[in-house]
Amino acid sequence: MPSGGAALEVDGVSVSYGKFVAVESVTFSVGAGECVAVIGPNGHGKSSLVTAIAGLVRRGGTVRVFGEALPVGNPRAAVLAGLVLVPERRHLYPELTTRDNIMLGSYSRTRRLRARQAWDDVSGVIDMFPELGRLLDQKAGTLSGGQQQMVALARAMAAAPRILLLDEPCLGLAEAVARRVYDWLREMTATDMTILLVEENPAHAILVADRVVRMYKGLVGRPEVTSP
Repeated sequence: MPSGGAALEVDGVSVSYGKFVAVESVTFSVGAGECVAVIGPNGHGKSSLVTAIAGLVRRGGTVRVFGEALPVGNPRAAVLAGLVLVPERRHLYPELTTRDNIMLGSYSRTRRLRARQAWDDVSGVIDMFPELGRLLDQKAGTLSGGQQQMVALARAMAAAPRILLLDEPCLGLAEAVARRVYDWLREMTATDMTILLVEENPAHAILVADRVVRMYKGLVGRPEVTSP
């Protein structure tokens, strides 16, 4: 549940690809310690919105993190402000090991990636995903989809996010694996982690979200409370 104050403010954000408007003047906020889910059909701007917030695509409007406005199209500034994105379909480095993929998450904090120092700094993340302990030396490209999703989540947590952005974390996963991911998300919400979740499946979203924002054809409705 939210602990008070706005962690993330999205004010009039728009995204266009040439003449096609994917996101049109979207405004909402996420409180500190709150989980807000952006739901809606596939292809209606949800991923464009979250990648714009993360600085990966150019946008109109303003994004603020704990009151500080972020520059447009600058993912480095977003990461340094504490925004960490787990992208759709994970985007791991398949030829690197599980260990190395996780270590990359700590790079913004360690500045210089010294193997021993970086691993000592993030090894506690493995406690959240015990299954990864036996897969540390295995190449990420050889893991199952569920295991790869755990690596992507562990990599994000290694960055010590102030705000966690999750884009379709269960896309393509079996229902049993999806339940495990959402079990982990419930644990994160219990720790007051601030989360913006993009989810096509409302039944998944309402398991963890304090509020939902419905998105349709690039527009959003009023946020709705989902928890009692």
